[in-house]
Amino acid sequence: MKKYLDRDVTAGLLLIALGAIYYYMADALHRSLLSDRVGADGFPKLLAVTLMVFSAVLILQSIIRQRASQVRREEAGNEKYLFGKAAGMLSIGIVYLVIISFTGYMISIALLLMAALRYQGEPFSRKVLLTAVLGGIFFWAFFVFALKTPMPAGIWSVLLAGR
Repeated sequence: MKKYLDRDVTAGLLLIALGAIYYYMADALHRSLLSDRVGADGFPKLLAVTLMVFSAVLILQSIIRQRASQVRREEAGNEKYLFGKAAGMLSIGIVYLVIISFTGYMISIALLLMAALRYQGEPFSRKVLLTAVLGGIFFWAFFVFALKTPMPAGIWSVLLAGR
């Protein structure tokens, strides 16, 4: 597996170099007074940049895959542990579904984010709290304003309407 991953990194680096050479060659194309803003070199440069970006993605995938395989090797043989982790995440999702009608979408999604972060081993901190709060606000705003999908308000709409 490691040999395969090394080939991906090598291929990615070679393709980035090829893209840089292609970009350099495209930059040397003659510029005409009649050309538009993009010019004759615009599309070849776009292809070169695209090749370099996809090559960088290939390298990143290889590195991520290598690290993930190391983690899998460490956890291999411990299927009860993995089943327990999956069952815990499922439990968090079930609790989220139970509380959403009472607490409303924004608060329940913030609690879901916080619970998932804590369950995955992130220590409780301002970063976790900020991620949960901003995540709840972002997802609520995304669904309500961008997707025009009403989200459950929960008991808060009743409490705020009572004023």
